[in-house]
Amino acid sequence: MRHEVAPLRHGAMRERNLAVVLGEIARRQPVSRARLAEATGFTKTTVSSLVASLAGAGLVREDGPVRDGERGRPATAVSVNGDRVAGLGLEINVDYLAACVLDLGRRIRHRHIVAADNRGRAPERVIDA
Repeated sequence: MRHEVAPLRHGAMRERNLAVVLGEIARRQPVSRARLAEATGFTKTTVSSLVASLAGAGLVREDGPVRDGERGRPATAVSVNGDRVAGLGLEINVDYLAACVLDLGRRIRHRHIVAADNRGRAPERVIDA
């Protein structure tokens, strides 16, 4: 039996590459584009293009000069911009309901916990709460 693998669309590949670069920025911040190229295996040109796209979307920001131990002028540091995008986490527990808003900089923007006895409650009522 022969399995054919569908080719990866250009858009899907770019989305994956954007996610890889954003993940590396989050792990290493502040980080230079040169260090991102080393960490990801992408060319410096590709990293610069991806960082520009992420900056244009407000997901990363340039922080200023950083020395990477190399000669020449200092590189520009890139960090995650936590001011624009956030994630919402919800937790349903037997004793409470909780919500938490966390920005990309890993700062908690809002947390709310409501005590609730969810034992025996219909799932629809718990979700509504």
